[in-house]
Amino acid sequence: MSRLDCKFDYVIVGGGSAGCVLASRLSEKPEIRVLLIEAGPRDWHPMIHMPTGEIFMIGSSVDWQFKSEPEKALGNYQVPLPRGRVLGGSSSINGQIYVRGHHRDYDEWRQLGNEGWGWESVLPYFKKAEAWAGPQNEQRGRSGPLQTAFGRYKNPLFDAFLRAGQQAGFTFNADYNGGEQEGFVWTQYTHTHRRPMRCSAARAYIWPARRRKNLKVWTGARVLQLLLEGKTCIGVVAHHKGRQVRVGADREVLLSAGAYQSPQILMLSGIGDPAELDAHGIERRHDLVGVGKNLQDHVGSYVQHRCKQPVTYFNMRNPLKAATAFANYLITGGGPLSVFPMNCMAFLKSDRRLERPDIQYYLVPTAMNPNGSHDPWPHYHGYSIHWCALRPESRGHVGLRSGDPMDTPRIVNDYLGDPKDRELNRYALRLAREIHGQTAFDSLRGDEVEPGPACQTDADIDAYMSRFISSHYHPVGTCKMGQDDAAVVDDRLRVHGLKGLRVIDASIMPRLVGANTNAPTIMIAEKAADLVLASA
Repeated sequence: MSRLDCKFDYVIVGGGSAGCVLASRLSEKPEIRVLLIEAGPRDWHPMIHMPTGEIFMIGSSVDWQFKSEPEKALGNYQVPLPRGRVLGGSSSINGQIYVRGHHRDYDEWRQLGNEGWGWESVLPYFKKAEAWAGPQNEQRGRSGPLQTAFGRYKNPLFDAFLRAGQQAGFTFNADYNGGEQEGFVWTQYTHTHRRPMRCSAARAYIWPARRRKNLKVWTGARVLQLLLEGKTCIGVVAHHKGRQVRVGADREVLLSAGAYQSPQILMLSGIGDPAELDAHGIERRHDLVGVGKNLQDHVGSYVQHRCKQPVTYFNMRNPLKAATAFANYLITGGGPLSVFPMNCMAFLKSDRRLERPDIQYYLVPTAMNPNGSHDPWPHYHGYSIHWCALRPESRGHVGLRSGDPMDTPRIVNDYLGDPKDRELNRYALRLAREIHGQTAFDSLRGDEVEPGPACQTDADIDAYMSRFISSHYHPVGTCKMGQDDAAVVDDRLRVHGLKGLRVIDASIMPRLVGANTNAPTIMIAEKAADLVLASA
């Protein structure tokens, strides 16, 4: 065996949503030695814990600050793709919106040949993770580490959006995670209960476990590659405290670096598509053509209006009003800074005959500028109805930029590359206009600023979306679970053809769920922890 600097039973690569869950659950058994390796720092920054912290954290030192390759359907725009580079990963910089998805999303995973991943099998893990502060429901968890709650801030625009939905013939849904997803809804967040603060995976899982003697957490440590002996993964090579260290895993290495970096680490270790490895001069150790393929993400656009009343987040540009809002948050736990500003949503069907919603809408009480603007926030009171297509047909891929482990991955999303995605987004824009046009908005609705009344034809909408596009930062699928030739892991999340290595994060999703992906990723890790312990 190669010389090792230290050894653990399990080495977890990545301290994000999945890695934090795994580290906590595995270390509950005091005889198991666990190492969690995170490239970023501890989650010490105070703005991480504020509900509106994403605004300040994206583009900062705790964000990997990835960008896509030039996107063909977006006029070669390189889309910013933030990912958390901090303990808690993207759960420490996201919008904290808690959505599980439709039960058929998971039944579809099972139907693709992944036993144990249907809704009835995954629901217990959603419940195990959760401590829900809302009305009791047999679908909801009460005593888990991840605290979830409704947002506390109300705004006339939120109320108008919910009323407009009902005026347009849609239903109001009191709990979109409680059984039925469809309808106009108040948003649920991963918020602490006593005072609304971010309940990241680090806060929920690592903070209570950090004094366990059998758990080590390395922050500021970069995994460079996996250590292989034949077809067995025996550990990792990491850069830690200024030097390279070889860390052994007596039982397994659990790769939880996310949909961009899990495939990158596999490829850097010689595991992947031979053509990709050969192109960068990397020695082939194990051929798996599906590594990095099948990339999916939520993407959409928005329709925005001027607002007749000064009730938008444009108020936060006024220092006095911002200070008042901050004081309100500190004293009462309420006000505009107590939620990420998407406190109401809708899950709707483009065709009433569909079995599950295929579009997600948000009411955002601010306007936005087009792609690539130096300042994303317009200088006027405005608001937007924002959407994404929940199950896009377009598929991208993650590759290597070079064989240097410190280089960024090469990310090609192919947003809107499939004609069906463009068609659905056109419908979504027209429906957003219909919702805007309801009488509930009459006292608030000013002129349509974007895309403007002249935008009517399919070609007009496509051109508009190439300039006003937004990723929802939900990448999945690049190490997909399955039994076909493109699958990377089996339904126990073991890498096909290798021993001692699993991938456990959003990259294993064979198909993107109709949800913000943090809650499903935490569920995946809760279930995976049981799978790992059952094999010990």
